Amino acid sequence: MQNPLNSRQQALIPVAAFAAQGNIDALTPALNSTLDAGLTVNELKETLVQLYAYCGFPRSLNALSCLMTVTTGRQARGMVDEEGAMATPSPENWDSLQAAIKLNWWAGP
Repeated sequence: MQNPLNSRQQALIPVAAFAAQGNIDALTPALNSTLDAGLTVNELKETLVQLYAYCGFPRSLNALSCLMTVTTGRQARGMVDEEGAMATPSPENWDSLQAAIKLNWWAGP
C-alpha cells in the first residue's frame, strides 16, 4: 500500500508527537529533519502554534523556543532555511462557529 502522505507531511509527524510529549531532546533532530525535508520555518511555526489547543501553551511555547534555537543554530552553520509565507489572518469579524455551521461541519448544541 502506498503511503498517502508525501515526505514533507511525513516529516511533520515526529515534530508534532515530540512537541506534544514535551520531549525537546527528540524534537531538536526532528525539526532539523523537517527543515531538511523542505518545510519552511513558517510552516513549522504554524504547526507548533496550532498544537497549543491539543497539548497546552507550555509545550507549544517550549517547542517554538526549540524551533528558534534550531533555526539560529542552522543559520550559524551557514544553512539557509526558507522562511515561507505567513499564515493568513482570519477576516475581520470572522465567526468560526457560524462558518462551521454554514458548512454543516458542526451542528451546534
